[in-house]
Amino acid sequence: MRKIEQDLIIPFAKQAGMTSFDSLWQVKHALKTKKLGHTGTLDSFADGLLVLLSGKLTRLAGRITDFDKTYITRMEFGKQTDTLDPEGEVIDMKELPQVEAFFSVLDSFTGVITQIPPLYSAVKIKGQRASDRMRQGEAVVLKERSITIYSLRVVSLESDGKTADPSAFASGALLSAATLEVSCSKGTYIRSLVRDIAAAAGSCAFVSALRRTAVGPFMLAEAAGYDKLVEFGKTESEVNQSRTQLLYEEIKAASKTLDTKTAKKLGFPVVEINRAFVKNFFHGQKIQKEWFNTVPASSGSRLIAVFSCDNCIGLIKNSGNSFNYDTVFQIEGM
Repeated sequence: MRKIEQDLIIPFAKQAGMTSFDSLWQVKHALKTKKLGHTGTLDSFADGLLVLLSGKLTRLAGRITDFDKTYITRMEFGKQTDTLDPEGEVIDMKELPQVEAFFSVLDSFTGVITQIPPLYSAVKIKGQRASDRMRQGEAVVLKERSITIYSLRVVSLESDGKTADPSAFASGALLSAATLEVSCSKGTYIRSLVRDIAAAAGSCAFVSALRRTAVGPFMLAEAAGYDKLVEFGKTESEVNQSRTQLLYEEIKAASKTLDTKTAKKLGFPVVEINRAFVKNFFHGQKIQKEWFNTVPASSGSRLIAVFSCDNCIGLIKNSGNSFNYDTVFQIEGM
């Protein structure tokens, strides 16, 4: 009997030092699934939330990629690297900024702003990543893009070897680092944000640590492997075999089907199909309004999640006066 491929949403906590594709490999092996996709990667030095999709739910990648994101980042002042992260070469050094200069510029980095992506980034230039062109010795010029910073909160500051709440620092204190919580739109580069904030404060900086804590309605605290993350900003050299096995069990436990709660979080209208017409649906017969207990009004989404006995059996398109199939999920026993 052919095994039915699972259609799952898997919130996963990526470890720092691991590539996003290493994380995919871990989840793929834990779930023994063939088809697995991501909804936005993280650089290898960063840790935090990856939202992974298996089976036919990989079709939802674009929808989840479009969600707003939240990050915690530590910016280290006085040095700037070519990659704007801890893995690059130092290309600039400047005096540390005063605490007043730092706070005076923060408000100008909220709302709709423009930024230039890092030269070492996945931005495509004629089909090739900017980072690849840089490593080939090419001169790369990237265009400004418009992004939105919804909130920018200072978590802590560091000065003269001391880390504390922002209110603890006296006027004139020189900052060596700052930890920020950033809520932003898709397409935002935290490395660029850090670069630009430091420059506006009369200094330079790079991102020394980065953690993604939310992707739309998905939270890092709910992800498989969350309790395995080291303290923010710290590193860990190895993960032993028993811990890896435990992580596999967490991956299975954190994986979720597209239930009604998740469907609504993703912005799908939800409709219940009458059990008498479930076979008609699976056989691809022309969809009739009479099949459904209630038919939602037309929405901007146009995609509707169809449920039977708490199982999502498919997604259909609302074409105004008719409905068409988008995806049909295979459900064991149905």
